Amino acid sequence: MMKIKELNQEEIIKVYNEHMILDFPSEELKPVEVMLNLLKKKIYICYGLYDNEDLLAYAFIVTLKEYMLIDYYAVCEKHRNKGIGSKLLAILKEQCKDYNGIFVEVEKVEEAFEDAEKLIRKRRIEFYERNGFKMTKISIELFKVNFSVMCLYNKKTEESVIYKGLEGIYKEIVKGKLYLDNVKLSLLN
Repeated sequence: MMKIKELNQEEIIKVYNEHMILDFPSEELKPVEVMLNLLKKKIYICYGLYDNEDLLAYAFIVTLKEYMLIDYYAVCEKHRNKGIGSKLLAILKEQCKDYNGIFVEVEKVEEAFEDAEKLIRKRRIEFYERNGFKMTKISIELFKVNFSVMCLYNKKTEESVIYKGLEGIYKEIVKGKLYLDNVKLSLLN
């Protein structure tokens, strides 16, 4: 039977070393110490979806005031294409109903160099759309990579309010000069 569990520090390190280093390109993966520092500040929640002791999927989320940002989200390789990703999102939506919304960054389809990468990006967006996320008018350049921002709304809000919520999250996780040099948010008209 599937159950969701909030991960402790030891479990986070285990998921990081056994799964995240395989599931994400190294240039996209924060050092585990950064995640643990955010956890200590009580603005980071890490969930694992388990079938008994078998990890099926995980979500690492930044939380701040009214919004959450999915920092890392993956279904473990041997459990992919079985609807587990959608099940975890449904559980997260219920767990996070007190927030106005949940953000996710998606790489821009049009900026992929190869057709195979365009297809992967398009499928990722379609997955989030099937699970209730809507594309916002917010774009972000993070460390020279361009993303669109999608939101799973619990409470419909103006784009400018969403922008401020997202800006607050990034200012909390990327500090000072690093933020100024590497985080560029824009709200399209």
